[in-house]
Amino acid sequence: MKITRLERIVVCVPFLSGILPPPEYEEFSTSYPAPLGQRRQDVLRIHTDEELTGIGMSGPYYGERADSVPDIIGKDPLEFEPRDLRGGGYNIALLDLIGKAIGWPLCRIFGGKFQENILVDYWISRMGPEASADAARRAARQGFKGIKIKCKMDDGDVADRVHAIHEVAPSLRIVLDPGHRFYTIKQTLELARQIERYDLVFEDPIPKDDMEDYRRLKEETDIIIAAHLQNPRQVIEAVHTQSVDAINVAPSDWGFLDMARIAETGDIPVWQASNVDLGVFDAFRLHASAAVANCTLGSDLCGNFVHEHSLLVEPLVQGGYAVVTDKPGLGVELDEGAVMRYALV
Repeated sequence: MKITRLERIVVCVPFLSGILPPPEYEEFSTSYPAPLGQRRQDVLRIHTDEELTGIGMSGPYYGERADSVPDIIGKDPLEFEPRDLRGGGYNIALLDLIGKAIGWPLCRIFGGKFQENILVDYWISRMGPEASADAARRAARQGFKGIKIKCKMDDGDVADRVHAIHEVAPSLRIVLDPGHRFYTIKQTLELARQIERYDLVFEDPIPKDDMEDYRRLKEETDIIIAAHLQNPRQVIEAVHTQSVDAINVAPSDWGFLDMARIAETGDIPVWQASNVDLGVFDAFRLHASAAVANCTLGSDLCGNFVHEHSLLVEPLVQGGYAVVTDKPGLGVELDEGAVMRYALV
């Protein structure tokens, strides 16, 4: 089998209403210079001379971006070492192609299927209590067990949002993600005292300059204290110091597997991060999640239900779980009509 052609389609899929922040909560940075709804992603295909096609997807980005084309034309996909294929994009398509060629689902290439279903949380950005309650109602109706909310102490309504969510959907676990913007141990514990009677997770409540601060939070509240970590060294420190109850693992593929397995040595559960992107990338993350035993908290595989369309034929997430397929490769199929509908010409 030889690779004959690479294909790229740039898409922009709008978000559903009630997900992104209203204007009064909107904020921008170097990494996020415009609303999330303006981000683009590349739908990628690798074609072969044996009618097998691998599908992949870039991470989301803003504005124009040249196609970063790998030098793989004429090569046999099975010549590639799967462990070397990191970082998304065409590498996802290569892994999908390898799985299809050998008849294995990607989770088996990642080391084996340890889980049949992965718990997924609903997701919303910063917004007021009433809008948060509306989102919680939607989440509960759709069968979700948890909801993740972006927030920060400066909003002045974090506790009110939690109360509002719990009032309309008391069974939902609420994950608060301020991106370090509860700022201090004192402020975090003051907030915790107002809401700790609920089922809660604080993800990255304060800066991670000293993980002893996280250990103190863990000791002084019953709320689950979690850190969003980027590399194995950070996980080793978290295990060694026992400074967190849980970890949101940032890398999507082999890095996720390494970090999750290190966390497991300290009996620390993890969940899979995302960039709030689309279905193909979430399917890729799903296979990595299934290949470890301790990915048991609600993962951020939310592209399936926060956009107008995931670009997949079949929904990836239903009833608050993503089902791990036994089909070869990613095991998902692109909705060609949707891809063309959202393509940027």
